[in-house]
Amino acid sequence: MSRPGDGLLARLVARAHGMPTERHWERSAVLEPRYAARVPELISDAGGLAFPPSALDQPSKPLDPRDPAVGMLAAQLESRAGSNPLRKSKQPSERRPSSSTLGGWRLIARTDKEALFARGMPPDLVIVAVQKDDRRGTWSRADKTAGRPLRVTRDGIRASSWRLDPTHELRADDTVLRILVTEQTYAGGKRADRRVLDPDLYEDDHELIMTIFVTPLAGFQMRSPNPETPVRVALPHPLASRELIDGAVHEHSH
Repeated sequence: MSRPGDGLLARLVARAHGMPTERHWERSAVLEPRYAARVPELISDAGGLAFPPSALDQPSKPLDPRDPAVGMLAAQLESRAGSNPLRKSKQPSERRPSSSTLGGWRLIARTDKEALFARGMPPDLVIVAVQKDDRRGTWSRADKTAGRPLRVTRDGIRASSWRLDPTHELRADDTVLRILVTEQTYAGGKRADRRVLDPDLYEDDHELIMTIFVTPLAGFQMRSPNPETPVRVALPHPLASRELIDGAVHEHSH
C-alpha cells in the first residue's frame, strides 16, 4: 500500500506530465461493465480476420493445394528468397505446392473473401492473411505478421490498453475505478472522449479482468500518439483484495 505522502507526490508529478485534473475526472464518463468469460471469444493481431483462441490449439489438418487461397499462401512461401516482389499480387501458377512448403501451416479463420493461415504458437506465431478480388476472381496476400500481440476483439474492435489513475489510491471498498485508456487505433492525437464503450468484465474471488474497447474514428487519421482518456468504471461489487488485470492482450496458454 502507498504511504501517506505518496498521494500528494503522485498528484504533483501527474500534473507536471499533463495528466487529467480532478475536473476532468468529475466530467469523465462512468461505464458499466458487462459480464464476459475469462477466455475471450475472439482475438486478432490486426493483420486479418479475428479468430477464436481455440483455433491455435486444434490439430493441424493438411491444407488442400487445390484451394486458391492455399495456393496463394504457398506461392508466398516459395518466393520468400529473392524472387520478384510483384509476384505477391499475382495468382499462383498451376504447379502444385509441395507438402514440405505447407508443412506446419494451418487454417485458423475463413470467409468467402478472406483466409487466415498460421504457423507456430505465441510468442513465435506467424500469420499470413490472403484475400480474394471478386472482380478478377484471384487471391493475393493481404498481410503477414510475426509475433504481434493478440488483442481481444469485440464487434470488430480490438481492445485498448488501460492503467489505473496513479494519483488515486485504491481501497478495498472501492466500487468505482478511475482508469486511463490508451486507444489502440490512431485517432489523430485526440482523446477518446465519448467513444469508450462499456467494458467486458470477468470476476471471481481472486481476480477481475477488465477489457476496454474504443469505437475508432472514421476516415484517415494522423499517426500521432494518442493521449490517455480518463474514464470511470462502476464495479458490480467492491474490489476487495482481488487482483485487477488489463485483459486487452490475450496471453495464450497451451
